[in-house]
Amino acid sequence: MASSARGISPLVAVLICINSIIGAGLFINPQALTQITGPYGFLSYALGTLIMLPILLCLAELAKLHPVAGGLYVYSKAHIGPWAGFVSAWAYFLGKSVSAATLIHKVAQFFQARIDLLSGVPVVVLDIALISMFVALNISGVSIGGRIQYFFSALKATPILATFAAGFFFFDSRNFVEIATLQELCLSLPTAIFALVGFEVICAIGNQIQDAKNNIKRVIITSFLIVAAINITFQATIFGILGYDLAHAKEPILLLGMKAMATTPLIGSLLNGIVFASIMGGFFSILTSNCWNLFTLAQHGHLPGKRLLTRLTRNNVPWVSLCLEGLLASAILFITINQTPLQNMSVGAQMLSYLLAVIAAFCAVSQRAISSLPIAVPFAGLLSCFFVLGIAGYRIVTFGISLSFLLLFLGGCAAAFAQHAMKSRKQV
Repeated sequence: MASSARGISPLVAVLICINSIIGAGLFINPQALTQITGPYGFLSYALGTLIMLPILLCLAELAKLHPVAGGLYVYSKAHIGPWAGFVSAWAYFLGKSVSAATLIHKVAQFFQARIDLLSGVPVVVLDIALISMFVALNISGVSIGGRIQYFFSALKATPILATFAAGFFFFDSRNFVEIATLQELCLSLPTAIFALVGFEVICAIGNQIQDAKNNIKRVIITSFLIVAAINITFQATIFGILGYDLAHAKEPILLLGMKAMATTPLIGSLLNGIVFASIMGGFFSILTSNCWNLFTLAQHGHLPGKRLLTRLTRNNVPWVSLCLEGLLASAILFITINQTPLQNMSVGAQMLSYLLAVIAAFCAVSQRAISSLPIAVPFAGLLSCFFVLGIAGYRIVTFGISLSFLLLFLGGCAAAFAQHAMKSRKQV
């Protein structure tokens, strides 16, 4: 399963896409979804899949039209304008930084619960220490790719398959007795969608896929539907085994291991350790890839300090952008360390980026640059984006952290505006 000299094969592209979508969300969501929707967290994934589908189709068509490097930035810039390209990339960068902060906080909690020396250390201090360590590792030349990436994919698959296997023996349909309300399902959407985004990562390397014009659309749709099926089945299975105990389980796989493998608790602990090892790998992957979004914004003149932000190490790492990303992730954790609002912020920011991409698709269809997509699809995509943005915004305001996160977003916009004004003066 390696890419050929002619580029990445469609099969490998699907695997890359699946690996990017399936991350910590699948393993840390069972508790949050159970607290919101009870037995029917799997319906949150089903509803999230339906809502994301028109957005997915728009992105798939744009990727087919522009099989180049750059992804969401390129689509918004090409069909709306440079300002849209900036907002799209900046919002996406912020959303992914929040995702990274969420993952590393879960890892810090894991270590703090098991190492006595760390029990008295504030968890935010551990978060920052881990972020700093991984930033330093990346700058020094350590990267996650090639065989190591397949290794982390295998790690993710192990607890998923173990959960499905346990379901054959311990699934109890009597756990599904209550009825979730539509309001509960809607409020759970940011949490569910957090584990459904990531398919857009393949858009950024569309130029590397073999016969991308014909294959990239299939790759995006196929990988998303596979992940959606896995998420729905996993949430239904783990609740069927554990019931409402999930609402109090910070480490669902550990609880599942204790119940399904009570005679051999070591196996349950091992599976739980594998989950957090894969979460750590997911954090490192986001950290090392997301800094390139900041690099791209600086390279295209959207942010001040272009020479600084585009500096590369000998190992081709944009180390200044990487350090800034680490500082931003740390700042986010000072805003909140609660999983649900972190996921709301992440989904809200990324959904803004999707919204601009859907508008770009709408423009492309109107201009007949895309002929295979009915105008109703981007229209439905717009409704989906506004719906999820509304829920995520409501949840952010509910947790009282909207101002701090808004300042982060507007701070980047202000820096871009100042850079644009400075360039305009020089031209005059």
